[in-house]
Amino acid sequence: MRYVIETERVDLFDVNIVITMRVVLNKEIEFKRLKEAFDKACSSHEVLCSKVVLDASGEAFYERTDKNLNTFSKTESPLLDVIKDNQKRRFKIEDGEFMRGFLSPDGLIFMMHHLGGDGKSLLYFIETFMNCLAGKECEFVPFRNLTLENLPAKSKVPFFYKWLVRSWNKSWEKEKKIFDFSDMDREYETFWKAHDTKIELKRYEKEELSSLLRKAKEAGVSLTAWIITDMIKDSSKVNDIGLAVDGRYDGNRSMGNQATGISVKYRYDSNKTFEENAKEVSRLMKKKLSNTGYRYFVLKFMGLIDPTLKDALNLERSGFFSGKTSSKVAEILGYGKTAKDISITNLTRVDIPLEYEDMKIEEIAFIPPIVSYAKNVYGMVTAGDVMTVSRHIYG
Repeated sequence: MRYVIETERVDLFDVNIVITMRVVLNKEIEFKRLKEAFDKACSSHEVLCSKVVLDASGEAFYERTDKNLNTFSKTESPLLDVIKDNQKRRFKIEDGEFMRGFLSPDGLIFMMHHLGGDGKSLLYFIETFMNCLAGKECEFVPFRNLTLENLPAKSKVPFFYKWLVRSWNKSWEKEKKIFDFSDMDREYETFWKAHDTKIELKRYEKEELSSLLRKAKEAGVSLTAWIITDMIKDSSKVNDIGLAVDGRYDGNRSMGNQATGISVKYRYDSNKTFEENAKEVSRLMKKKLSNTGYRYFVLKFMGLIDPTLKDALNLERSGFFSGKTSSKVAEILGYGKTAKDISITNLTRVDIPLEYEDMKIEEIAFIPPIVSYAKNVYGMVTAGDVMTVSRHIYG
């Protein structure tokens, strides 16, 4: 097993790149059973049986490993404290650490490095975990990611953008630096000495969620568009909004980073009704989501950038490194002051079962990382009659 890290390379040197989910069950389960199920679930997914290798040329790969550092432990800390502590402790992906699980007073907590997968991947891991907990045999699930070779044929990069990347790569070649895991250690230490994050969680129970869905439906827009409109209604500026999107064009349920993204820019028009503004936000979203070129552009475009330059963009953002080419490209691509105003991932209603034998998932909370090109990061997920919305910011 050897898979190149290509479209997801931007996650390698990001200092805040851990996806978190909290799962609340209908009953208490003894720790020993939980740990055994966790270990079995990790063994069932190829990516969680791998490690990340950086070679002398600067290329990065997933490679199979017989030993990994994925762990499940018990803690007395609540969810937000677990996140604050663990996001500052670098995942040793070079030793096969992609996942940390916890039994906490707030429920089951799963924290996963983004190179282990996207939000959907973590849901599919939870499904495997619950099946293992219920005593079912869990089949081995092969790794899947999105590469330049397997992206849809219609996802082409226009000539101008290809020329732009070529010019950046040529300029970077003159000052190219290859970073390693020791640089990553120092980057984390430097960044987290000066930073902390804040997390807000809001629950929408059945009645309130039904009301939101009804209003969005009556306006002819998605719940995501409705909520975005609500977020920007008091802002007088043009908001740059990023939306993470599931890139699984074949519907596979494998773990691996298969997320892509689009962005829309919109200024709330106070001369229009809220519903009219929501329809315009929805129109802009649909325009890009329905077009394969738009939908996969960011992956195709970023995939063309020299791997070590992508590393440098994150190091620029964290304040650990500065170069002539990388600082210019970082600012252009939003790894600086021009970062997205809002970044949203809506996993919608979970597509995994909620009941496993006598166990039931009653609620799931989803907290995305504050990726280097975003400021206000929101995570949304609905399980049963409960939707949770998280906001993750620096502060």
